[in-house]
Amino acid sequence: MSTFFIRYQTILRWLPALLVATAIFGFSATPGDEVQQSYHNLEVTMQIVTPAAAPADPATASVPPAFDWLKAGHVVGYFWLGLAVLFALPAHSRWSPAAALTLCSLYAMSDEFHQIFTTGRTASARDILIDTLAALAGVAVMLGVMASRKYFKIRP
Repeated sequence: MSTFFIRYQTILRWLPALLVATAIFGFSATPGDEVQQSYHNLEVTMQIVTPAAAPADPATASVPPAFDWLKAGHVVGYFWLGLAVLFALPAHSRWSPAAALTLCSLYAMSDEFHQIFTTGRTASARDILIDTLAALAGVAVMLGVMASRKYFKIRP
């Protein structure tokens, strides 16, 4: 294989991770009031689509906590980032999973730092933990995919 092809292949392997990181950065740069309005609209839509049954006794009815769409966004974004970063790293290295998780965690920290400078947004250690755990799940799924491909590889 030529050196050019190897470099081209490396760049292509990093492309999904760069796209996911760019999307995360874009969502992170959204001002807080716009985020709240978007999630409020989503909550209203979800209530219209899936109306809850009326309780038998309104006096004893408890209001269920609203689903936190913002945290779900963290989980989805960093799950895909963990998966994509591990995909980009060399598969033959035993340190690739740890490196992928470290890169994702550092990106989560930089993302929270970036939110300090975004209007209406704040940094949170809890979000870094959520992001890191979601990236760990993505790395684990990618390890499973890599192991199954190796396991099911047809050997002569």
